[in-house]
Amino acid sequence: MANYFESTKLPHFTADFEYFRIPYEKWDLMLTRLRQMGLSTIVMIVPWAFHENEGGTIDLQGVTNNRRNLVGLVRLCHQLDFDCILKVGPYHQNHGLINQGLPTWLSEDSLSEAVKGWYTAISQPLVALQWPNGPILALHFSSAPADQESTLPVSEHVAQVRWPIWLRKRYGGVNKMNGVLGTNYGTISQAPFPTYWSEEPTLLEQEAKVFLAELLKDKQATDYQILIDAGWQIPILGQTKVEVETLRLQNYTDPTVLNDSDSNSVILNLQQPIQIDPDPVEVSRYPVWAATAPIRADGSLRRKFWTFKHKLWQYQKLDAVLEDSILRMPFDKGEALSSGRDTALKMSLPKGSKPTIYRLRSNGELIIDEGLKTYRGKITGQYVVEDEITQTDWVLCIDHPNEPLTDFPQTYLSRLLNSQLQTLLRCGGLVESLSEILSPKSVLSPVEVRPQTNASHTYTLNEARRGLREADVALRKAIRSIGGLEAGFDIILGRPTPEIPQPAKGTIVINPEVFDAGVKDILYHIGKVCTESAIELKTASDMVQQIVDETQSLTIERYQTSYTNAVTATIHCRQNLHQVIAQLRTEIAAEKLPLVIWRVHDQIQSISKRLRWGVLRN
Repeated sequence: MANYFESTKLPHFTADFEYFRIPYEKWDLMLTRLRQMGLSTIVMIVPWAFHENEGGTIDLQGVTNNRRNLVGLVRLCHQLDFDCILKVGPYHQNHGLINQGLPTWLSEDSLSEAVKGWYTAISQPLVALQWPNGPILALHFSSAPADQESTLPVSEHVAQVRWPIWLRKRYGGVNKMNGVLGTNYGTISQAPFPTYWSEEPTLLEQEAKVFLAELLKDKQATDYQILIDAGWQIPILGQTKVEVETLRLQNYTDPTVLNDSDSNSVILNLQQPIQIDPDPVEVSRYPVWAATAPIRADGSLRRKFWTFKHKLWQYQKLDAVLEDSILRMPFDKGEALSSGRDTALKMSLPKGSKPTIYRLRSNGELIIDEGLKTYRGKITGQYVVEDEITQTDWVLCIDHPNEPLTDFPQTYLSRLLNSQLQTLLRCGGLVESLSEILSPKSVLSPVEVRPQTNASHTYTLNEARRGLREADVALRKAIRSIGGLEAGFDIILGRPTPEIPQPAKGTIVINPEVFDAGVKDILYHIGKVCTESAIELKTASDMVQQIVDETQSLTIERYQTSYTNAVTATIHCRQNLHQVIAQLRTEIAAEKLPLVIWRVHDQIQSISKRLRWGVLRN
């Protein structure tokens, strides 16, 4: 079967996207930042321990933690025109992961069978999303616990069982082995596996290294076949020094590596592009990850971002040139400019060009750049990297701004809009779901006639309400005794801790009908606010969707109108949601609402965060 890389120019540029570290509300923003850098393919490190924190339960849908929604992230990539490569382990070196990403409960003896279960589990929901039907271009697996094939110590099973068997097959008998190795053992089983490597390795140690290399090769062949049997038909890259693949993944963190990227057999992957602060304790050995990354934890950009950006865009656009720290990228009816520092410009324009100059901010806002002017065939003025609002993505010089855009600005701006659109659609759907849950049934189904309530039903409901009140009182007492509300909220939300891993749990739905009248009225009010917000987000997303669907007619004005509509709806929606959040906090603290309602608070706050990072981008 043909693969994607056979039809594209190499080297192929990618970047790590360590989703398990990034708050899922920021996924949209961080993908946009990588797009702005000049990348359209990401490498997803998939840590086994993060998705299976207890044996037998693997969460790939975000049931126990939103950051575990790997399937949702792959689908998001597809919606945003991103491709991806999955690094499925089981070992992950150089990513700062506890136990290299393996579950801590896993024993060496059961590893082989467990790996098969892990590969099978992740393949079931994802194999349908491989290229050409989906965004997954390749897999990468690593069967070794470190970069070196000869890592010591080895397991007891390898040293005492597999090592003697290998020697017996290699030499046939102890006499031949003693003759070749210069040893004097009575039986092959007496030949010990080395516990360390000498500076000048003995013949036995040299044989042990050959044995480990063959062992690794066999292990890789087994792992590779498991993935093939699971239905993967895309390239599968294995990390080994024994077998060199025709398509290799090479990591880098220094932009100067891109100066020599002329190999036609390499995927060049940028490691640690996104700072994480703090780094989640359940996965990482470090308090902060990638402290000097080009993209900060809040989505703002360090100067090295533009260094990477200029090199990557020069590769994509062969006519792009770097002049005095300014990247000039011509396109049909205009030119794009980018710089990583404030710069006084005096640049010649093509003959006859009289462009309107726009500043595209990193949040997607497109405005007239008042600091740059055209005069006598030149662009003059001050290029500003950062103003009081945000940083500059591009300066766009467009000759006929009222005409439909083509080439680079058409594609680039439509993708920025599409990113906002996907956030609006997902958040709108989540708010609508909350409104359905928290609205009276008569509102949702006006034609439905409720059956007459009998006495036994009323008694049961009252008993349930009494039980809820008693449970809430007991929980609050327990919280006070163990040190505060936050610990209690962790219990309510089912947040896993490193000491006590939690198995996957289904989503708990809050039903207003089971609460007392006062609680029920508050929840119904929240449901009404969610209904209004869902309608507002739906209206905005419909308008943006129309623009995205009609890319060929995209103009500067249509882009600006669409962007403004999305931002305005988001700001108003978040204001309403924040009022609900404030009400929930006040009522829960005053014990007017049971602690279990904190789940509603958590969901609404998450929606607000996602709108902030995905639409407002600040």
